[in-house]
Amino acid sequence: MHPSVRFRSLLMVILLSVPALAQDKQAEATKTVDGKASKAEKTEPASPPKTKQADKKETKKPTPAAKKEAPQPKIGVRQIKISGDYVDLVQPSGLDPLSLLGGGPAAQRSFFKLTRFLDSFSEDDDFDHLVVDFSSGFSMNSAQLDELSRHFKKVTDAGKKTHAWLESASREALEIASMCDTVYMADFGEVDLPSVSMQSMFYRDALDLVGVKASVVRAGDFKGAVEPYLNARMSDHLRQHYLDMLTTINDAAVDRIAKGRGLKTADVRELQSQRMWLAKDALAKGLVDKLAPYGAMQKAIGDDIGENLNWVTPQKAAKKEVSFFQLMGELMAGNKSSGSVQDNTIVVLHLSGAIVDQGGAGSIAAGPTVERIQKLTDEDRVKGVVVRINSPGGSATASEAIRQALKKLAEKKPTVISMGDVAASGGYWISCIGTPIYAERGTVTGSIGVFAMKLSGGALMRRIGLHTENIHLDESASLFSLDRGFTENESKAMQKSIDSVYGRFLKLVSGARKIPLEKLRTLAGGRVWSGSQAVRKKLVDQIGGVDDCIRHIAKKAELGDEYKVTHRPITKSGLDLSSLLGSEDSDIISIDRLGGRLLQTNSIAVRLLKTQGLNTDTLQLLINDSLETHQKPTAWLMGPSSLSIR
Repeated sequence: MHPSVRFRSLLMVILLSVPALAQDKQAEATKTVDGKASKAEKTEPASPPKTKQADKKETKKPTPAAKKEAPQPKIGVRQIKISGDYVDLVQPSGLDPLSLLGGGPAAQRSFFKLTRFLDSFSEDDDFDHLVVDFSSGFSMNSAQLDELSRHFKKVTDAGKKTHAWLESASREALEIASMCDTVYMADFGEVDLPSVSMQSMFYRDALDLVGVKASVVRAGDFKGAVEPYLNARMSDHLRQHYLDMLTTINDAAVDRIAKGRGLKTADVRELQSQRMWLAKDALAKGLVDKLAPYGAMQKAIGDDIGENLNWVTPQKAAKKEVSFFQLMGELMAGNKSSGSVQDNTIVVLHLSGAIVDQGGAGSIAAGPTVERIQKLTDEDRVKGVVVRINSPGGSATASEAIRQALKKLAEKKPTVISMGDVAASGGYWISCIGTPIYAERGTVTGSIGVFAMKLSGGALMRRIGLHTENIHLDESASLFSLDRGFTENESKAMQKSIDSVYGRFLKLVSGARKIPLEKLRTLAGGRVWSGSQAVRKKLVDQIGGVDDCIRHIAKKAELGDEYKVTHRPITKSGLDLSSLLGSEDSDIISIDRLGGRLLQTNSIAVRLLKTQGLNTDTLQLLINDSLETHQKPTAWLMGPSSLSIR
């Protein structure tokens, strides 16, 4: 064959093979790794070079590759798991030995990290569907559930489809699942749908049994914070007051489920009264949309969404080796706060825990808190502050120091109060700075009242053969002696002090909220209110969460959309080395600390209270305060934190 003929034949073979070669490469590029499509799948197939001969040949006899249809784009499905204890501010904690054995409390999760994820997902064009897995246990309070519903609405408003997977569902899980478009449930699961309840522990009989007495001076007949120490049972008027508050909190839960599932509120209340529902009954009653076998979440949801799905699931953090020196560094690190502030920043300042004059992690200590507020006041790049309060209150002097610092902050730059789960008594005191107050429907607030309390263990000491000799120039010098309560004269003198603090409290609220004193007295006296009630009583301006407060700040500061949001303080969970080595007096119980040891955090009594969902921080705070040597009694602005609302 002539060389030129051989060359033309070879050229024709090469040109005919180019289209098939390009298709093969494109098919290879669209393969996924670990369920994730590569970026190549979004590119168009390369067009082969064409000649007249190639065009002519292709029209006569198309290759098999040319008959293949272009690959369909994958549907992005993002999967997340709701689990753990969601808190506004993750607090550092010491080493819990139970965690080494697989026990201990649930892991703390950042609630606002979850809301930021939902906001970013609503703007992510790579995903069309969000699947929320509730197969693990979790906890959220009523205020967080209200705020979360608004972030879920952003996702649905952006055109995304949301799907919930339930196994054994709590009321909280159903409340969030109801925010989704479709609710799937394991066919062997069940729904536990209780109405919101309240539990309060009363200590009077136990104190009498062990020989400990509570001496109390108070202002306000409804001061539920002290009733557990004085009464064996709850008073009738306090019970009815709590019942009214509880009804409004439950109304919010019912409303979330009814709106999400398209049910009547009366029907949801009827379902609550019967509480337990098998999966098939939950389906029949409209609480869920579809049933599927255990372990079939992706298959059940995938069958409804369609084929060619790109599932992106939560990735476990890779394990890393830690050297001995790194471990010791973590043990000694403790709590750290850092982070720079950028231009045009709105800061969300978290005030979480009991308000104390001095204290550590888990409390709002006056000194460090005031210093932190002053830094925000002086920082020019901070254009506004949202003060997020989660506190049952605490020391009156500490509360006033913090309130004054917040007042100076509000005078210099836009400031808004955002109430979380509880902002009562001292938590309400620090809110009285004349700026707008936002709360959620389930927030517990108010509790405008004051008291002073001392626990004495004279009877206990006598039972175990201990006797204390007080040597003093006058009886008032032994005011804080462990072996006795307040005398009549001491109680009268302290009542004047407590009444003075209470009068100041009323004036602060009256001035900040523009409520006449006479009307305010009917709202105060230690009464607690839900957020819904507080709005009607004018103690709070409106229902809303942190995002609403941020928008208010941005508008007032005329920032438009050009601003950043940061949360403070930034905390790092360090391990408490003392929890491993023990304290100096861990093996010796001194007589003056004897009463406190009855209810220390490592005691059976406090552990039993914690298993009932009761917050024992205030109880321990009051016990420790009773055993300290003071210059003068502590005036407490403390809400009824012994309440467990669930």
